[in-house]
Amino acid sequence: MSPLPKIDANIILKLPLWQRFLILVVTWFILAGAFYWLIYGAKLTESKTLNTKLTGIKEDVAKKQKIADELPKFKKEMEELNNQLKEALAALPNEKEIANLLESISDAAKTARLDVLTFKPGKETPKGFYAELTIDMKVEGGYGSIISFFEKVAGLPRIVNINALNISSGKEARGDIMLSATFLATTFKFLPQPAEAKK
Repeated sequence: MSPLPKIDANIILKLPLWQRFLILVVTWFILAGAFYWLIYGAKLTESKTLNTKLTGIKEDVAKKQKIADELPKFKKEMEELNNQLKEALAALPNEKEIANLLESISDAAKTARLDVLTFKPGKETPKGFYAELTIDMKVEGGYGSIISFFEKVAGLPRIVNINALNISSGKEARGDIMLSATFLATTFKFLPQPAEAKK
């Protein structure tokens, strides 16, 4: 391999001014191009990549900041939902209170001056964390007494729905036409969850 030719600076200095200027410009472009491709271009690509990452991080931080700003609102909503759940569960009697509820329904009928002909609690139907309990009832009394009974049942602190209501007229007694009403009174009972399910 032959050695690189030596460039004599005197030869360049003897060239006309425009040729020396042209060599200077070409040399400058070669050096600028080498700098761009070897150093600046790589750094520019790296800078673009870092800027993209930075933009993504800023967006992520903004989203998390928004969530953090709304955290007190979410906590307040959660407290309200927990209070509503407690109120709803308070309206569902447990095993011990169901007997008192059945007694309250029976007492409401007697207070409304109804004759209770049938009072037959049915089977419980589980529905997740609660169970439905139906009571097959047949009562006899005046129209006002039946309405009064329904009002008293609606005023109970527990949930009781009246379904499948059927009213038929009967004999006259106590100066009033006696009506016979059959219906299903549906109430709900809280089912305690097993310890494993709670965990």
